[in-house]
Amino acid sequence: MKKTLILIALIGSSFQVFSNEDAYVTYTGEVLQCNFNKGRDLDKVLEFVRNDWYELADSYPAPYEGNVVTPQLYDDNEGYDLYWVGFTTNNNAMGQVLDWFSVNGTKTFAKWQSLVDCASWSQWDIFEVRANQTDYQEGDNNIWALHSCSFKQGKGASDIRENDNVWNEFLDSLDHKGGVWRWWAAGGSSLEETNDFYVNMGFSSMTEYGNYRDARLKSLVDGTYPETIADCLPPRVYSVNNIKAISN
Repeated sequence: MKKTLILIALIGSSFQVFSNEDAYVTYTGEVLQCNFNKGRDLDKVLEFVRNDWYELADSYPAPYEGNVVTPQLYDDNEGYDLYWVGFTTNNNAMGQVLDWFSVNGTKTFAKWQSLVDCASWSQWDIFEVRANQTDYQEGDNNIWALHSCSFKQGKGASDIRENDNVWNEFLDSLDHKGGVWRWWAAGGSSLEETNDFYVNMGFSSMTEYGNYRDARLKSLVDGTYPETIADCLPPRVYSVNNIKAISN
């Protein structure tokens, strides 16, 4: 039987933000930005993580989800062949996993380094704007559209909740089933980036992504586009290969 894939919509902790009565479900993410070593490719990486890493990760001391993410619609200037993206329920759980891995994962990490050369390793604080409603299973693939966003002049964190409610009404009208998450930079993230946050939208396929983009364009034309607090750049679109779902 397949394990249920949460795709960030973990059984997570609620974190009080922006006001006492409003609680967002939050998660911790880690991202490694990597390029293939000479003679290596995606097939070799997937074979490794689905076998060697998966066997090791079954012993992690806290729930952890792992994904290999590759560019789908992108700019070559970004310069990365793939990303490792992992999630835990909070920063404490991520710390437990990393401490355990530093003791028990040396050989596995050496194999990983023989396949890819990673330029950065960062952590992210993630707030769930819209829960994933799709019944993904472990090993399924999906699509992420990641938008770089900055607050409009005079807008800030206190305006987020109201705008999120408007966005969810808009996505309800489209019968959008994918999740939406706001990513805030944490340890190891680039000090050169000037944006305030990222918005990550999940889709089951490129067709579903295309349907959303059509609806977005229509809303821009007719004046119903729901974004009022931030300016967001065109998204980078990624193919997500799930490797491990939350299982402990």
